[in-house]
Amino acid sequence: MKRRLTAIIAGLCIAALPVGKCAANVLSSDTADIVSAAEPVRILAMGDSITHGYINGDNGYRKYLCYQLQQQGFTDFDMVGPNNNWTDSVSYTTADGVTFEYDPAHAGYSGYAIQAYSGRQGLYETVFDTTYTNGDVSGNMMEAYDPDIVLLQIGTNDLLDNHNDGITDRLETMVDKLLDSMDDQDMLFVASVPDIDVSVRYDWLWAYQSSGITYDSDPEGFTALVQQSVDNYNASVKELVEKKQADGKQIRFADINSVVDMKTGLEDGVHPNETGYACMGKYWSEQLLSYLNQTPIEPTPGSTTATVTTTTTETTTSVTASSETETTTAESTSITETETSETVSDTTETTTISSSESSTETATSQQPQPIKGDVTLDGTVNVADVVRLCRYLVHGEGISKTAYECADVTEDGIVNGFDLTLLRQMLVAAGGQEQ
Repeated sequence: MKRRLTAIIAGLCIAALPVGKCAANVLSSDTADIVSAAEPVRILAMGDSITHGYINGDNGYRKYLCYQLQQQGFTDFDMVGPNNNWTDSVSYTTADGVTFEYDPAHAGYSGYAIQAYSGRQGLYETVFDTTYTNGDVSGNMMEAYDPDIVLLQIGTNDLLDNHNDGITDRLETMVDKLLDSMDDQDMLFVASVPDIDVSVRYDWLWAYQSSGITYDSDPEGFTALVQQSVDNYNASVKELVEKKQADGKQIRFADINSVVDMKTGLEDGVHPNETGYACMGKYWSEQLLSYLNQTPIEPTPGSTTATVTTTTTETTTSVTASSETETTTAESTSITETETSETVSDTTETTTISSSESSTETATSQQPQPIKGDVTLDGTVNVADVVRLCRYLVHGEGISKTAYECADVTEDGIVNGFDLTLLRQMLVAAGGQEQ
């Protein structure tokens, strides 16, 4: 993944530079070589029949994911996996007459549970206990296909069978194994599952009759029992992701349940119809682009509403540079990253990540004050700072401690391609003008 990430950074550098001779003069032949070596982002969608595409055999949400990414201008990706990997391009025409090409490769398996048990095969065993060959690479699925991003949605069949005891433990075992198999720069998305329309599929839910009630005898009670199982599982998925995030893991929660309506988005009470799959594809594309671009996600209309709150925390640090000093204060450009909070029913949960740093640095009166994004330390933020940051990221050219702090526009303590992306966005928002 490191080589792909370096290539993406180099590509961002080129996109940020002015068009014309200046850009050609700034870029070296080494940079051009890195860009030419760029590899597409490898995306592995894994799960059960919902990932496979149970309805109509048309590859479910994955075709819409590819389409939405293409519509947003992101085409440098490769869907990978052992299924449907005979081609990189299949044509699909929607009911509205829109025709598009998509990559059908995946790792979705109809009827599979998280781990194998009586009557069910397991996704865990299929991923890690099976040998695959991809080109000249052989190994388990993660080794053979080496994904940069994994989209995991699993658990619906466990729920259908009322195989709920230990369900989160089984999921955690799989999540841990996936994370151990991925590089530090890779990302694992773990999704909730859609609701089950019990009134349509109670014949698949016979295992819940062990509770002493049936759908025929008590439809409301039976429905509530199944719904509670789905709600408990989805809540546990979110909690598991938060737990791994607290441990510093590269993992995100994807709330698929929030975008598939049980009455209008399901074909048979369990599997999404084309409307449901289209909603899933759009949602997945938003999640991926938000991760790749490090931008907050706008709420999906009709499914959730969002409340965005920002909090400014001001800290002051004094550094003495010489015996004859003059103290001056400059307010840094505020870069705030926010997460949308979802309002479901009557409950509003707000999660905010925000930061703003105001630093007081003691220096001579002639020295420009540090500003977030001002990598050249000339008192302004402009294209020259993008060029300077590119040289640091791609060629390893040294920068001072103050310049490093200014380059950390995401304020996460690490200067990388995400800071470069945000710096570009600052300039675009300012109309390309100096700040």
